[in-house]
Amino acid sequence: MLKHLLKSNKINQVNFKRNFLSTSILKLRNNYGNGSGNGNVLFSNPFINSKTIEIRNLPLNVTTLDLLNEFKNYKISPHGIKSRYNSEKGCVYITFENNQDFMKAIDKKVFPFNNLNYSIQPIKQSLSSLLNDDLTTTNTNTPNTTTTTTNSNSKTSDLNPNATETETTLDTNVQFDSVNIISSLNSNHDYNHSISYPNQSAITQQLWFARVSKEVNPALTEAPKLTTKSPEESKVEVILPFSTDLQLRENYLSPYGNLRIGRFLEDLDAIATVVAFKHGENENDGYKKMFVTVSVDTIKILRPLIPDRDIKMEAKLPWVGNSSMEIMIRVFSKDNETQEWDPVLVAFFTMVGVDPKTMKPTNINSLKVETPTEKRLFALGEQHKLQRLNSNQQSLEKLPPTVTELQTIHNLFMISKQQLQLQQPQQQQQQQQQQQSSSSSSSSSIEQFNTNFIPMNSTSLETVILCQPQEKNINGQIFGGYLMRMAFETAFTTCFMKFPESLPRFRSISGLKFLKPVEIGDILNMESTITYSKPMNDDGGSCGENQTYFTQVEVLAYVTDPSIGEKKLSNVFNFTFYCAPSKSQKEKLQQQNTNKKLKQILPQTYSEAMRYLTGKRIIDSYIEFEQSPSKMDVFKNE
Repeated sequence: MLKHLLKSNKINQVNFKRNFLSTSILKLRNNYGNGSGNGNVLFSNPFINSKTIEIRNLPLNVTTLDLLNEFKNYKISPHGIKSRYNSEKGCVYITFENNQDFMKAIDKKVFPFNNLNYSIQPIKQSLSSLLNDDLTTTNTNTPNTTTTTTNSNSKTSDLNPNATETETTLDTNVQFDSVNIISSLNSNHDYNHSISYPNQSAITQQLWFARVSKEVNPALTEAPKLTTKSPEESKVEVILPFSTDLQLRENYLSPYGNLRIGRFLEDLDAIATVVAFKHGENENDGYKKMFVTVSVDTIKILRPLIPDRDIKMEAKLPWVGNSSMEIMIRVFSKDNETQEWDPVLVAFFTMVGVDPKTMKPTNINSLKVETPTEKRLFALGEQHKLQRLNSNQQSLEKLPPTVTELQTIHNLFMISKQQLQLQQPQQQQQQQQQQQSSSSSSSSSIEQFNTNFIPMNSTSLETVILCQPQEKNINGQIFGGYLMRMAFETAFTTCFMKFPESLPRFRSISGLKFLKPVEIGDILNMESTITYSKPMNDDGGSCGENQTYFTQVEVLAYVTDPSIGEKKLSNVFNFTFYCAPSKSQKEKLQQQNTNKKLKQILPQTYSEAMRYLTGKRIIDSYIEFEQSPSKMDVFKNE
């Protein structure tokens, strides 16, 4: 059919729109001849058919879960729920597997939500009837096409109440059965987004469009009086139904069949920002703040993310200061057998309220803490604040290494020196070894012949990105979640290139800093380096045979304004990975009959040594967290 329309020169503009579940809808804007009629036709996928209802004018806080609960006894087609939203309202299409459930849905007449009823209507069922009733054309030169246009007293089209009706006869050889139609929205129900975020995940788009548009009073010279809110008032919960929505799951899959961590990082950042807005904004006060991510204190994986399980993200506000707040996000995975929600991930974001006029931090609403759980989490937030301050004060950029760390640096220096000696002629090497044998400590003579020392500078990879407008956030700057995703994927690739015996498994992010906003048009350089590796011995074999490691990857992001040419550090990312071959991979390594050497990152300058020690501190802290009996306390509810 599209080929026929193209041949008949009827298409003036083709736009691709994306709905809540990331299903692309091809939208044809028809404006024929002298403009005697305007119509919109939406061609959706085969799941939208004659057994589809539509519910219009829905509020933005209606979720897929609300719809599933209302129609839980109905058989809904796979991927049968489609949603489209603008900044004020939404429209939902639900397709059923059989006529019986479709008629039952029609008989319901209304969809109840928050004490209001929303009308349920069937959609257009026939392509030919829609074309005959609603399409307008004046092109009589098209082969095999006859057009008759009625006068202005004729009945108006459902697609455009102001358009005159046209009867159109198309070539009977054209087959329409495989094309399904959703009647487009008329001028009184325009659901097209005035601002789109085409490259963000479906959840991120939904969260951003759900933000209430505020009218700003330009006469205000100072911020209105602040108020106090409870954690429940800003709580956000999102469910990703991976067990039933195969298309949604596909959007989150990696090339290796696992769930894409980078996509989750985008969603986590979007959810944290929504919580910040809900707490920091006050309705009808005529004043609008900005909320920016200052740091991601930690994101830790507690259990594997399984692709065919539903994922629930629960975000709430445990702690608030004068201008900053901490957002805690707990992620659960639903066991398909027990139907229990198992905790799998925890994240803590620090957000700051900013005055959009001065671009400086501004005071925000205070937090009402009442229940024992709220008090415990508030105390935890205070503890995290002290940890951030202490970490900054103890940073190797401000204080020298400890005595133990200095000894480690010296040992690494001796190893590096020995590596240079191995490259010299054998005779000269033996002489130098004899001269140093009396002065070298035993700790410096690490088993060099059983260790594969990898110079730190040889692990580096660089990604260069031209920041496109499609990656913007609601403030018009590059979305922080996108930066996290790109940094993660660069770090993963860096780790995999040097430790290819197994697929790197993401374990944590720590100390992620947003130092400078990234603007559209900036050139972004991401420099990724493995700064530390820690061999692990899990099953009694030698570390070299097991090839099991914790690895720490640092990604430094630099932005360059091409018009100025100035390069500045914008972000610092620290990713922890666990590299452990599976049982089959270990057997394959043994069958290769090769003497696998232990891998160790080797710094060769003082600057690299400081990065090495920083990576070591992060991994030692993560291992301590893993062994702590209190690591699941954030999931407790008194």
